[in-house]
This record gives sequence, structure tokens and C-alpha cells, in this order.
Amino acid sequence: MEPTGKVKEIASQILSGKEAFPFGICSFEQILPCLECRAKQRIPQDAASVLVCLFPYYTGEHKERNISRYAMVTDYHMIAGEYLNRFCKALQEVFPQNQFEPFTDNSPIREVSAAFHAGLGRRGKNGLILHPKYGSYVFIGEVVTDLVLQPDQPLNPGECIGCGKCQKVCPQGALQSDGSVCLERCRSHITQKKGELTDWEIGQIQDGGLIWGCDICNDVCPMNQEAKVLTPVPEFLESAVSVLDAQIAERLLKTRAYNYRGKKTILRNIQLLEGANEDDR
Repeated sequence: MEPTGKVKEIASQILSGKEAFPFGICSFEQILPCLECRAKQRIPQDAASVLVCLFPYYTGEHKERNISRYAMVTDYHMIAGEYLNRFCKALQEVFPQNQFEPFTDNSPIREVSAAFHAGLGRRGKNGLILHPKYGSYVFIGEVVTDLVLQPDQPLNPGECIGCGKCQKVCPQGALQSDGSVCLERCRSHITQKKGELTDWEIGQIQDGGLIWGCDICNDVCPMNQEAKVLTPVPEFLESAVSVLDAQIAERLLKTRAYNYRGKKTILRNIQLLEGANEDDR
């Protein structure tokens, strides 16, 4: 079997749960220039291909929820990292002369661009990738290799339907017309800030009703309405917790996305929401 076919066969075996996770290939040149970060030094010297995998995280609707959908589940850096490490090990056994380096989030790779060029979705005006089946409820992981492979073709059309709903409903207009995000106005970003918050920032967290993250631009997207398909990643389904209080947040701290900002940040947000709820009574 030629290399591209073999890589995809291995991907379907390793990057799989209840069904195979979305997978595609793009050339390394397509996603240049790389982002500047410490992980950049891990890129193979003669990088030729980027293997891209999506890890869907939608776990269904929940009657009550005080945290963003993506943060309800075990930190994807842990889960995706485990899958990608196993994938790289299997690839190394078949292609011992080549290098395979996995990346998740803290990556020099422009992830949405890589997913787009690998044929895994259309680009949304909120800066996210929109997979035909799973919508934007996906995490992105990559493996960079010096193995030359046949790239997949991007979807056509490559952009979303352009309705602009995500930009219109963003509470403080954080989504810009060029697809960038003004972090100072983004509720998700505000929930992740350390230290003291301004009164305006406190109001944003309380008005949003979530102790971490924001789902508004995802939830209003027309292309997401048919994409609320349960994740095939068993670790996400098994770990979903939709409502957190201080005790639960501390117990789950080491396994959740909010851990990277430390315990004080998430506990502060919980206290802010509890205070707002008390005021409403």
C-alpha cells in the first residue's frame, strides 16, 4: 500500500472511538508561516505533511449548564494527546526513517487553516472550523511529519454561508469582520482572566451565566443546527459534567481545561455567579 493510504488506514484504527474521528492531510507549505512559540522547535527539519484530526466534543443538551460545552469534558489536551501519541507510535513502526511530531493547541500550526486545507470543514466568521457532520463543536490536533503524502482537497465552498449571525449576536461585538477576535470584548476570554476584574468584566461573566467560556457564536450558527451529533470520543461522553460548584470544580481541577489558569480563577467565577443568583432572588 502506498504511504498516504497506509497513513489513513492507521488513522482509522487508532484515531477512533464509536466511529473514526474526522481525519485529513494537508501539505506543510499550505499552512505557512508557522506561529512563533516554544513548540516550533519540535517541527521536523524537512517537514512535508500535516496530519489533522478533529476530536468532536458535543455531549448532548443538558437541562442545566453553567460552563461552556468544551469545558464540560476532560481536558482535550490530555485525551487528544493520548490518541495522537499512539498514532505517532504506530506510524513510527511502519515508517521508521521518518519523524512524527504531535501538537494540540499550544502549537506552531495554524490549526483552523490546517483543518481547512485538509478538507475537514469550512471556515466560519467566528474563526472556527465547521465540519459537515460535527459543526464547530470540535477540537483540532495535528501531527507534523517529513513523510511526503498526498494532501486532501479543501471543501468547496470553503467559507461558511456568511449570514453573520455569530457576529451580530456576540454580546460585545468581539467578532470582527476579518474573522479575528477582539479578546478584550470576548466573554470567553474574560472568564479566563486572572486577578481582579473590572466592574464591566464582572458584569459580562454574570450576564453570560457561565463560569468558563461562552457558546453563543456556536449555538446560533445555522450550520451547527444539524451538527449536534454526539461525540464518538468515549472519554468525552463519560466525563461530561454540566454544572459545577466550588467543590466539584476543585475535585475535577487537574483534568479540566480551566486548570491552566489555576484554581483561584474558576472559584472566583463561581462566586461571582452565585452572588448574582442570590441578588436575583
